[in-house]
Amino acid sequence: MAPQSQNVVFAFCFDKDSRIETYQKMWRFMENKKPSVFVHSYDEGVKRVLDGNYAFLMESTMLDYYVHRNCNLTQIGGMLDSKSYGIATPMGSPWRDKISLAILELQEKGIIQMLYNKWWKNTGDICDREDKSKESKASALGLDNIGVFVVLLCGLAFAVLIAILEFCWNAKEMHTSIRSTTTGRALFKEVAGKNL
Repeated sequence: MAPQSQNVVFAFCFDKDSRIETYQKMWRFMENKKPSVFVHSYDEGVKRVLDGNYAFLMESTMLDYYVHRNCNLTQIGGMLDSKSYGIATPMGSPWRDKISLAILELQEKGIIQMLYNKWWKNTGDICDREDKSKESKASALGLDNIGVFVVLLCGLAFAVLIAILEFCWNAKEMHTSIRSTTTGRALFKEVAGKNL
């Protein structure tokens, strides 16, 4: 096995030389753990998860692949990081632009998503993946869980009503004070255009 694959579990998530303090602490903790938390392959990591008392951090594409093939696995939480894949070509290669355009065209036509669904999701396994995905994702907002929003809307409506009433009350008070002064009365007659 190549030396780079020795710590495959964290190859995509953590770098022991990371500048992020949280990642540095996590790396030190895992490095000093006995027995070692590191594995040499995805299969070994998945086996340790299935044996129990082990959480396996792995690249999201491979995680998705394994979870869709084994009903005893599930993904907890979201991605820690986001990375993309690329295809390397020599400097100045005429293939670079052709490959980039071909990939963009495949994405626009939905062919990449179709192939992903074919090879990752439609595996014909025995467990119901729809139920499993509902467990791990946040449920959609339905009538049962909008009570908080109804209370907030009622509070907002009440606050607007109070503000309107307060405005009307202050306008009436101002109108009364203007009418009671001589200057105010003359101004009011001028603006209103009628006798008081």
